[in-house]
Amino acid sequence: MTIAGRRPLVRAPGVLFALALLTTVPILVRVVLPMLDGAGWGAHRGHLGLVLVHVAGGLAMLFLGAAAMFIGWTRRGFAWHRWIGYSYLSLGSTGAAAALLLAWQAPHEPKSLYMATGTLAAVWLLVAAMAFRAARNRRFEAHRQWMIRSYVLSWTFVGCRIATLVDVYPWLGAESVTTAIWINWVVPLVLCEVALQWRSGARV
Repeated sequence: MTIAGRRPLVRAPGVLFALALLTTVPILVRVVLPMLDGAGWGAHRGHLGLVLVHVAGGLAMLFLGAAAMFIGWTRRGFAWHRWIGYSYLSLGSTGAAAALLLAWQAPHEPKSLYMATGTLAAVWLLVAAMAFRAARNRRFEAHRQWMIRSYVLSWTFVGCRIATLVDVYPWLGAESVTTAIWINWVVPLVLCEVALQWRSGARV
């Protein structure tokens, strides 16, 4: 399948993009929906406002980021690309800032998991700032790469929520969830970087 003579959609990046969206659905049902309908509020008394801001920002990251990536990739509806991108960066930054404040408060056990989530939020903000800077300076190839990194970090929301639902490393006891969160956001970012830089290290 090809759009207006451009690169075919059915390639590895397209498959990964589709998988990222599909794997988001069960997490939305298990984690996000209970926060939207109030069922999960009881566990977050005292910091519920920050959690709701973080959830709203996370939803913006996932859906606006996906829209911005799709438009930038296919050039469909490109007139909306800038405004969707601005919305992604501003709302996503709000959600990431809320995550940083939650990390500072560390309201749940184990406290160590907030080092992992707080670092993820800080890295997301840095990568988003680099994407914005590149776009403002009209360095569009750099902007594209920084936005890919940013969306990968946004998607790791899914992996981090899986870490809170599934005990992947039970032999680590209480630190299992912290370990899983570190692995579930660092490894995708490293793999993304390898993919982005693969051609730059190829034979001339």
